[in-house]
Amino acid sequence: MSFDAEEWLMVADVCCGSIPGISREALLRTSCNRAYYAALMVLKHRIDTAQGAGAVPRWGTHEALRQAVRTGGPAFKQISDKLEELRKLRERADYDLADDEFEFHRVRAMIRITRWLIRNRIKALPEAEFRRLRVPRG
Repeated sequence: MSFDAEEWLMVADVCCGSIPGISREALLRTSCNRAYYAALMVLKHRIDTAQGAGAVPRWGTHEALRQAVRTGGPAFKQISDKLEELRKLRERADYDLADDEFEFHRVRAMIRITRWLIRNRIKALPEAEFRRLRVPRG
């Protein structure tokens, strides 16, 4: 993978700022989206690296990753739990346009949690842990 999906957290940080002509809410919702996908794609990359390119299916990727980490045992419990929290917030950001929960401090907390999850759990686990995951093949 030439692109490190963790870089999307930098985009999420930028979206917590202000960009002329773009509403604060749109930026905060975009920030939530990028933070979630950063974690998801770093996880996908770790699995594909450990098990071979294409180990994670192109279709149904979200669900395949969710199932893989849910069955990964204690090493993946925190990843599974945090990824689920991030997914729910991302879905609210993308689909529940009446939701007014997107405040700066909450979104910044989401980014911090995502950065911690990527660096201290997803990237920190040994490759052997990712090799033993069972990823549904669609």
